[in-house]
Amino acid sequence: MSESSESKSGAAVPLPRKQKNRVQWGCVCLMLSIAMFGLSLATLQEPILREMDAMQYFSLLSILSTLGLAIMTPIGGKLGDLFGRRNLVLVSGLICAACSIGMGFIRALWPFMLLRLLLGAAQGAFTAAPYILVREINEPKAVPKAMGLLASAVALGSFGGSLIAGFLTDLGQLELAILFPVLPLLIGVGLIAAGLPNTRREAAVSIDVPGIIALTISLSASLLALNTAPRSGWLAPGVLLGFAIGIAALFWLIRVEKNAQEPLIPLHLFRNSRYNALLWVSFLSYFYYIAMNYYTPLAVLQVLGGSTAVSGSLQLPRTVLIIALPALCGLWVSKQPRNNWIALAVSTGLVAVAFLVLGFTSPATPVLLFYLTLALTGVAESLRAVSLTPSAQATLELHDLGVGTSLINFANSLSSLIASAFLGILYDTRTAANGVAAGVNIVFLSTAVVSLAGFLLVVLVVRRHMERK
Repeated sequence: MSESSESKSGAAVPLPRKQKNRVQWGCVCLMLSIAMFGLSLATLQEPILREMDAMQYFSLLSILSTLGLAIMTPIGGKLGDLFGRRNLVLVSGLICAACSIGMGFIRALWPFMLLRLLLGAAQGAFTAAPYILVREINEPKAVPKAMGLLASAVALGSFGGSLIAGFLTDLGQLELAILFPVLPLLIGVGLIAAGLPNTRREAAVSIDVPGIIALTISLSASLLALNTAPRSGWLAPGVLLGFAIGIAALFWLIRVEKNAQEPLIPLHLFRNSRYNALLWVSFLSYFYYIAMNYYTPLAVLQVLGGSTAVSGSLQLPRTVLIIALPALCGLWVSKQPRNNWIALAVSTGLVAVAFLVLGFTSPATPVLLFYLTLALTGVAESLRAVSLTPSAQATLELHDLGVGTSLINFANSLSSLIASAFLGILYDTRTAANGVAAGVNIVFLSTAVVSLAGFLLVVLVVRRHMERK
């Protein structure tokens, strides 16, 4: 396909077919590596700390692993707009690879923890890049299918990452278990560097340093307080101080962004009612991940009395569906615009139904019910992946595409962090009074309510916006 024909079709960055394919598969490899890093390092965290005789730092390392990612996700989108996404992927991807290689061979606690923080920050810088690039290099009707490929890569990387990491660790190859996600990362960086011309702002670049500082302080203080509160108590002085600093820095950030020449987070995005609605849908529709990843295995183990092998295999049908379905869902969504809101409604509705059913778990509940309900979330995630981000991108001006897409990813991260704290409190309180079954059930029912709120938001607000357009 010629560049001129691509341009006529609506691609923001028209490329010859070979270059486009390089970038497309480069994005797939990046998402594969991100998912592999996330699940493999989570699997390996305990054996690594035991090897260093530092298990008392487990919670701190968990916080650091998410902190850099959360901070750099919105910043990375803006840096890509300013300096070019090719440069961003190349630099941050190589930093990520270097940190992983260092973690593979360093067994001193504080250098290891610093590398883990930097690895998360480097990942955060390019996490949104694949979602932005597939929007820029494809014509609009092809974007849902391309997003589906990214969702399949995430599912494959998540499932395969933990399996490979566990297998290599059992063989005594802990270094290789840490290092193997570097391979798809470097392949992805190389493909994007080879296929994507670097496009950046023609005018002189102004970096919003005060905005970056304010955002870093606000997120660091708030997230540290949020992670510490369930253990230390919500009224502990350190927790209250963390929230106070986070809120004060947030107000500073708003003030800074109002006057910034090149704001890190353009405040006019939040005056876009269509984009705001989808940002909330993103937050509400990602909330269930904590209940799924942590509390469904717990329910099978402690309420149903199942084995570790069974609890570890609960997401297998879901994973198979997410690998197979997104491309097909993307083709369906691209048929007509109204299919986007229908896909979002079905996605949030399926999750609400799944966790409503699980909310009445008892020792007599068949484990097959867990496989079936989590398989429903696989269908939901396939629909969500091909509809949410493309719909949000369609509300943005081209110059806001990077930071706008990054904020969608940031909403997902923030949802998981808040869900972890909120559901943890519910579980601990109900379990102490009525036992584990009551604890997991309140978690599942609360998750269903949040997902139902997302469904209502789609049907009552998002649908109206899309149909009006």
